[in-house]
Parts: sequence; structure tokens; C-alpha cells
Amino acid sequence: MYELFILGQLMDRPMTGYQLRKALVNVVGQELTISFGALYPLLDKLAAAGELRLDFKTTTSKRPQKEATLTASGRRHFWALVLAPVALNKQTQLTFQIKLNFLHLLTLAQQLTILMDFQTFAQGQLDRLAEHQARLQHNEHMVQADVVDALLVSDLQTQRAQAQLDWLTALIQTKRETKL
Repeated sequence: MYELFILGQLMDRPMTGYQLRKALVNVVGQELTISFGALYPLLDKLAAAGELRLDFKTTTSKRPQKEATLTASGRRHFWALVLAPVALNKQTQLTFQIKLNFLHLLTLAQQLTILMDFQTFAQGQLDRLAEHQARLQHNEHMVQADVVDALLVSDLQTQRAQAQLDWLTALIQTKRETKL
């Protein structure tokens, strides 16, 4: 998932590790970002695989910085990752958010495929939350006060998932109208 982000960001221009991390914070938020201790080894791994090149960039006010530039192999890997189906796991939401960041690189048909896959995931979230709420309401092993609190949290999650689904549905409609 972070590989997808790094390779996608480099599709537009070379960037330093600091710039990549700052861009990731802008896309996924501070709480979901990657540490420098994980980012730089990942950059080294991608460089060792030939997917990007790391060169020192001289600066006037600081020590030289490593700047990452995408290679042809990295471009191919980006396309494979961005167009691949998203697995249903704990990273699914984040992976879709990262893919949204690269819609400008995709054809309209590719954009719609990703958006509709995300829409299917969002509907699945709503379905799972409805099932969870039904189980909570009839859970004999929980104290009633805990059930009430758990239902409040579930309601918040449902509201977020519904807002996401509504947003995706509207965006898909707008993209389809553009196509006409």
C-alpha cells in the first residue's frame, strides 16, 4: 500500500523522503502516515528493486538530500498496483484513499472501475455494520449500558460509511455524465 503511494507520487515528479511523507499526511492524515524509520528503508528497497533511483540533491541551506526518481520498472509496478483489485483486509479503506489520490493519472474507465470497487466496499461496510448492530441489540452477554454505548459507536461508524457511500455515488454519477 505504501509502495503504491510512493510510486504514484513519483509519477508526477521526483521527490525527497520528507516530501513523500508530507504528501502522505495530506492524503491519509497524521494518524495513518508512515514513520521516517519505515519510509527510508522502503525507498531503499524500491531502489534495490530498480523501481526508483535515489540521488543526492544539493541544497544551499541544508545537507544534501536523497531525491527519488521513478524508473520505467517503477512505472510498470505502479500501474500493476493501482489497477489491481483491492483485497478486503484492515488496509482496504486506506488503499482506496491512496488510489483516489491518483485518479488524475487514470483513464475515465479506470477511474470508474476503482470508484465502483470502492463503492462496493462501502456498501459492504454498511451491510456488516447493520449485521453488527442487530447482534448487539440481542447480545445477552453484555450489560445493557454497554450495549447502548456500543450502538452509539456503531451508529457513528454507520454515519461515516453512509457519507462515504453517498460521496462515491455522486462522484461516479458526475464521472459518468462527463463520459456522455
